[in-house]
Amino acid sequence: MATKKAIVPFRVQAMSKPRTPPQPTNQNANSPTGVSPDLAEPPVDRAVALDRSTAPDQLDQEPEPTLTVRPDHNSAQGDVATVQEATSVADVPSVDTPPEDTQKLRLHRQVATQMARGMRFLAMPLVWISLLAFCGGSGVAAFLWLATLPPLPDCKRLNFMSGDLDRLICAEQFARSGNVHSLVGGLTLVKHWAPSHPLYARSKPLIKDWSKAVMVIAHERATQGNLEGAIGLARQIPANSPLYKTAQTTIADWQKSRTQQKAIEAPLQAALQAQNWEAAEQQVQKIAQSDSDYWRQQTNRLRQRIITERLSHQQLVQARELVQQAPTDSATLATAIAQAKQIVPSSYAAAELKQDLAQWQQALLKSVSQQLTQNDLAGAIAVVPKIPLDAPLPPDIRDLIWFERAQRLVAEQPTTKLISGIPIYQQLWQYLSTLAAAQRITVDRPFYAQAQTYIPQLQTQAQDLTQVQLATAVASSGQLPALYLGMLLAQGVAPNRPQRIYAQTLIAQWRKEIQQGEDQANLTLARQLAKAGTLPYLKAAIAQASNIPLGRALRPQAQTTIYEWKLQIQALEDKPILDQARTLAKQNKLSAAIQTATKIQPGRILYNDAQTAIQVWTRTSQIQTDRPILNQAKALAKQGKLGAALDLAYQIGSNRALSSEVQAAIGEWEAQLAAIQQPQVAAPAPDSETWEQGYDNSRRDRSSDGYR
Repeated sequence: MATKKAIVPFRVQAMSKPRTPPQPTNQNANSPTGVSPDLAEPPVDRAVALDRSTAPDQLDQEPEPTLTVRPDHNSAQGDVATVQEATSVADVPSVDTPPEDTQKLRLHRQVATQMARGMRFLAMPLVWISLLAFCGGSGVAAFLWLATLPPLPDCKRLNFMSGDLDRLICAEQFARSGNVHSLVGGLTLVKHWAPSHPLYARSKPLIKDWSKAVMVIAHERATQGNLEGAIGLARQIPANSPLYKTAQTTIADWQKSRTQQKAIEAPLQAALQAQNWEAAEQQVQKIAQSDSDYWRQQTNRLRQRIITERLSHQQLVQARELVQQAPTDSATLATAIAQAKQIVPSSYAAAELKQDLAQWQQALLKSVSQQLTQNDLAGAIAVVPKIPLDAPLPPDIRDLIWFERAQRLVAEQPTTKLISGIPIYQQLWQYLSTLAAAQRITVDRPFYAQAQTYIPQLQTQAQDLTQVQLATAVASSGQLPALYLGMLLAQGVAPNRPQRIYAQTLIAQWRKEIQQGEDQANLTLARQLAKAGTLPYLKAAIAQASNIPLGRALRPQAQTTIYEWKLQIQALEDKPILDQARTLAKQNKLSAAIQTATKIQPGRILYNDAQTAIQVWTRTSQIQTDRPILNQAKALAKQGKLGAALDLAYQIGSNRALSSEVQAAIGEWEAQLAAIQQPQVAAPAPDSETWEQGYDNSRRDRSSDGYR
């Protein structure tokens, strides 16, 4: 009979509770299975359950696989357990595992399960977000690529692999200069483009513009008599140009003119070659009477050609006569050669000169060599500057030329080159080349010993110029550290060196630039402070600009700026006073306004404005005071009370605003009063005389007091 395996009873309890030892039971007698307790699995009293103290958020997680067994106390067979919830037995911790380790193990499982579930929920959104970001970034990059203009081609590095667009852009750039070669090159580039070419539409207006420019230059050449050049340019107009037909017609006209030119100018050229100046003039007069406008325009050019030929012939004759006077004298030969060099190369005299010039040069070199042989070093050196360098020179003459240059460089003051404006690198090249040539002078030269004395001086000056050139190169950036370093290098030229003055001049220039750079920072900061326009900032700006000491490069500029800021400060200080005075004047408080405005002292920026306002307010105040008195006097005068009117009018002083009007009224009233008193003079009554005398006395007294 098969034995049924008993189910071990468990009870649910907290993990924190200690393990309960097994209790003896008397279930064997009542066991329906009849299985001995020794044959059953040993009872485990360890509670396997979730701790009820677990956090609420942990209770929502997926439950751990547990085995929960509850004994059935209502059953008569209490040893039979009811399994309520069970999973794999492998998840049940070992009996010997401590409660703390079991709790940590389960907590780790819960965290791992929670993370796995979170990753499952986040995986898909992350994928979609990444996909959207990739698509959006690609779209933005594509838009920027389409919207960004392509870089311009490097026209100096075009090659056979360059595209037509690059060539067209470069041709357009070059053609803007108006150079004939650039214009012809642009036309050559586009003349074979068919209408189906993608750049044909863009090239059409360019072809038209370039063709016009080429034809203008061709007409200029034709006007100058260069019909060959004009025809050659006009032939560069391509067939797809709108001016092609016009160019061909013009070419035909110029070809006819060229044929006529050859026929007409042939007698003229023959007369010029034969030095028959009268025949040449007659030929030009015939051309001037021609019916052709072109030939009438050419008469000035032909007359100028005659003048050039006659002058060139005269120079040739003079040079020949000069050589005939002293054919072996080096100075004479040098002068004749220099004079012959002035002959126009395109003249007939220049063609005759070639043979004579070669003979004169050979004679000159021979004469200088003889002077060297005769130890006439001074005479030979005097001729050296006139020796033409384009002719083949013998070694002794070549050494003499370098010796003369070395002598001149050694004797020349450094300030001369500084004033002349020759760049330092050119001066250095002159010294180095001359030094190398002087060192090659052989011992058999009569000037060898003297050349050796020049070599140390040339080396010294070359070293100094190298130092100065290095300092100049360093300081060329214009930055303050570079300028300081340049000054330091230039100071390496010793006081007794020939280039000391040159170096000191550069040092002074760089020191000025350093001062400007250092002081510019103070001045810039001061101007930034002054931009606020308030009193504190303006005063701070003045203090900042005052840091530039006297004698500095920017001191005058700083002083001018400080003066302007002081005027602004005066305006800010006095403007409230003037505004207050104007406010009082608007309130008809003229006396208070005048008293307030007088607080602005002379020499201040607003002093003139204040004085102008004071004059206006003073006049207004006087008018307000004197107008009632004058009106009252006029009223008395209308009533015939001239004396009383005069008494009131005399109360208004002569320096008052209404003085002119008062004087006119007084003169009128006095005349009226005199007219009234005149009949009484013939038969004066004692009373009237007494009254008139008293009136005169009173008026005299008032006049002596002056106008109030």
